[in-house]
Amino acid sequence: MLVLTYDDGPNNALTPHLLDLLGRRRARASFFVLGRHAEQYPQIVDRMIQEGHDVACHSYNHVDAWRVAPWSALADIELGYERLSDWIPADAMFRPPHGKMTLLTYWAIRRRGASVWWWTIDSGDSHKALPSLKKVAGQVIQEGGGIVLMHDGSVGVRPRQRDKYVFAVTALLLDVAERESLKVVPLSEFCGGRDG
Repeated sequence: MLVLTYDDGPNNALTPHLLDLLGRRRARASFFVLGRHAEQYPQIVDRMIQEGHDVACHSYNHVDAWRVAPWSALADIELGYERLSDWIPADAMFRPPHGKMTLLTYWAIRRRGASVWWWTIDSGDSHKALPSLKKVAGQVIQEGGGIVLMHDGSVGVRPRQRDKYVFAVTALLLDVAERESLKVVPLSEFCGGRDG
């Protein structure tokens, strides 16, 4: 199986184009949304849900739990769930910003009954130097699928270049999935939605 996941969105420059591509290819993905971006682009989050994609929490403001006071990270998570409550349940899936949690933030997520998800393949789209598309595709082929981390929010430098890269990686991975007979599924269908 192949799971395409996108963090930090939605973004009105990239996310609608990704949704168009996924729709054309009849593929569904998982979007870990920031509360502040959902407030800015609620119609895009509505569209994600209407088209059968997972919408999950990635906090409100993308606070790195390892770099702030524990209560600040906790407040960011709680505000994220609060602002996304029109679209997701209180126990919706969660991916920690920067992939980092503390015992307190982990306990808070578990207390609400939410599953925590990371990734098995990093597309490298948030790195200063973008890797080759073939490298990411090769990892998926070598591992026989996986959970791919990408970003549809505004991260890093050169956002237009990064957005083009994310779109190209998505298109290539959909081609790889077809060629390698990998089933493209959202996280909610991967391992029954248990922690990843």
